[in-house]
Order: sequence, then C-alpha cells, then structure tokens
Amino acid sequence: MIPLAVIGVVTVLVLFGGLAWVLWPKDVPNSAAGGAAHTTTATNTPGTTTTAPSTTSPTTTRAANFPAGAAACPGGQAAGSYKESATSGGKTSCEFAEAVRMAYGNSGAAGTSRTVSARSPVTGKEYTMACKAASGIVTCTGGDNAVVYLR
Repeated sequence: MIPLAVIGVVTVLVLFGGLAWVLWPKDVPNSAAGGAAHTTTATNTPGTTTTAPSTTSPTTTRAANFPAGAAACPGGQAAGSYKESATSGGKTSCEFAEAVRMAYGNSGAAGTSRTVSARSPVTGKEYTMACKAASGIVTCTGGDNAVVYLR
C-alpha cells in the first residue's frame, strides 16, 4: 500500500505541472527560432505577495473610420502608411480609389495636403485629385466629380 503522504505529494506535483503547462506562454521565442532564451525567477516569502512583471504588446491605434456612406474597397499592398481606400457616391470605382491611394501614399509625407495624378484602370484616363488630410482620413476630390477616402 502506498503511504497517503506520497499520494498527496504526487497529486500536488501533477496539479502544479498541469497548471504550469496551461499557463506557460506559447509564443515565447526560443533560440532555435532565432530568439533569445528568457528566464524569470521569483522568490516569495511567506505572508507576502509577488506580482510577476507583465508583458504587453505595442500600443496600436485604431484607424479612423471612413465617413458614413463611404464604400470601403478591397485593399492591396500598402502605399506609405495607407492601406485602405473608399469611394463615395457610387460614381467612383474601387480600382480608381486604389490608384489614388497608391499615388498619394507614394508621393510624400503622410497626412499632408497635396495634389496627385492617378490613372483610372476603368476609363484609362489620368485625373488630378486634390487631397486633404483631417482626423486620420485623407479626402481626395477631383477628376470627374470623384471622391476618394484614404486611411
């Protein structure tokens, strides 16, 4: 017969091992993946509480919303810091909105007002668009009454 103390110790070890397995971070880089190994040791004196340092991901800001009524277009590769475009009024194609996004994003500093030229894949024509930045959204107007939003 196995002594009760041995059963108790084995039970505690199994519980702590299972808890450690569940709580252990799964995304910690290891040396085989090119990351550095990282070990943290904490000592706790009876009657005191120790809080482990927390790790947080970098702060990200949510992109501003397109105006109400704007139709978001499927994005492609990033152009500068701009990854999305939208059209307004139903007259402008997403293909042209993406051409404007590429022209604006690759032509200067983000968030500044400027004029860009973009060729419409639909009409084959080159259009001039006046772009103004406000509150995280760039609004470009011009061409044949086109309105394009960028973020």
